[in-house]
Amino acid sequence: MIPKVKFRKMTLQENISLIKWAYYNNNESLDVHKYTIEHFPELAKIQNDLSKEDVYNKIEEVVTNDYNKYHEKIKNEIKRYNNIWKKYNDIYFNMLSDYFNIDWPNIDSIECTIGLIPVFPRYLDSFSFSLGINIENNQVIETIAHETLHFMWFHKWKQIHPKTSRREYDSPYITWQYSEMVTDPILNNKPFSNIFGNIFIERGYDSFYELYDGNNLIMDKLRKLYSENISTEDKMNNGFVYIKNYLENKSKTI
Repeated sequence: MIPKVKFRKMTLQENISLIKWAYYNNNESLDVHKYTIEHFPELAKIQNDLSKEDVYNKIEEVVTNDYNKYHEKIKNEIKRYNNIWKKYNDIYFNMLSDYFNIDWPNIDSIECTIGLIPVFPRYLDSFSFSLGINIENNQVIETIAHETLHFMWFHKWKQIHPKTSRREYDSPYITWQYSEMVTDPILNNKPFSNIFGNIFIERGYDSFYELYDGNNLIMDKLRKLYSENISTEDKMNNGFVYIKNYLENKSKTI
């Protein structure tokens, strides 16, 4: 069974809750707080000495005003995103199944909620993720491909590494970091480059492209490894051993 991406409008409370999380998020790989302030400039006026309750009240006020203002825009974006993605859904999801040599879980759909958000989180356990508005067509395709890739990636990871704890699938664990790195070498290589052509060039977090192993970029090493004529399981395992050793040795020198 191949699932369909189903788009729906994020509720006001869902939108507020996500921004409350994003405002206080501290992720070394991605400055979520900075993006939140850029997305909602009114939040930049919040004073540092305010209580968390007062900050939350301000966030509720700002998000509610914008949510009501862009109500129709969000609805129109849902239609646009659906029209953009539907031509790729089946061929891409079938290719993911073939690539990882595993069937999709028994789900009918993957939910994508659309709201006023600065970052696009995914929720592995519910097979869902979120998008903002005003996204260029090529970025819509890239983001959906990126987020849905993670569902199959971890579905496969559970099969070959059943002892990995669930918490390691999230930040800041190495398993999570590695899962974010591999979207580049996977989606920019065949067979996926044949599907998407020159529509987009997949890129992970900017911080990943600042990591060097001697004079060589870590991401170049992963691209080379994932282009080898070996099984997907070997690519996943060999890449993880390399990244794990690199990150652990790097942390010892800091």
